[in-house]
Amino acid sequence: IRNHESLLKAFGKQFPSDLYVSTSSWLNPIDLPRLRDAEASYPVLIDHLIVFDIDVTPLSLKNLEKAKKIAKGLHSFVMENEPVEFVHATFSGSKGFHLIYKDKDRTKFGIPEPKEREETVRQERKDLLSRVLGRGFEVDERITADTRRIIRLPGSIHGKTGFQCTKIDIAQFDQPLIQLLEQIPKIDFAVNIPKKAKVIVK
Repeated sequence: IRNHESLLKAFGKQFPSDLYVSTSSWLNPIDLPRLRDAEASYPVLIDHLIVFDIDVTPLSLKNLEKAKKIAKGLHSFVMENEPVEFVHATFSGSKGFHLIYKDKDRTKFGIPEPKEREETVRQERKDLLSRVLGRGFEVDERITADTRRIIRLPGSIHGKTGFQCTKIDIAQFDQPLIQLLEQIPKIDFAVNIPKKAKVIVK
């Protein structure tokens, strides 16, 4: 997908309810084999973004406020302690926020053997995740170290809530939550986010 026009062409007349983008760049991203696929040739990882997914469930203004505080604190910690370049933050369109960074250390992406390269990246991400969790930041543990992960595409609508997954400025974490949400585009029949979420007993 090179641009907006090619994206629309790929959709044709059938628009999906949700859109996602890979956290990795591959030499050949088409028909990417699964990690356990031993028969296919091993894919060549070119780059992998550092992604933190902060979700506080269930959806409510109270939980979103908590997610906002986590995201703000985590961003400060990462920028002060890790060799990264900030790319952007997004409101996910639902229960929280995504923080996206570029890895400044490029040596691992020069490892000649593709499998060793990806495993090295995955291990470094696991180590980073361990440091983040060790400092008490609540993030989705499945996202950061997964080189085959996809995340919601900024600019797309969240199919369940009707809010747009939207890039936000770090300074917006200092705004009152209601003010921040007023700046997020949404469809006419988007959900009304409750102040407090009802605890559902399974």
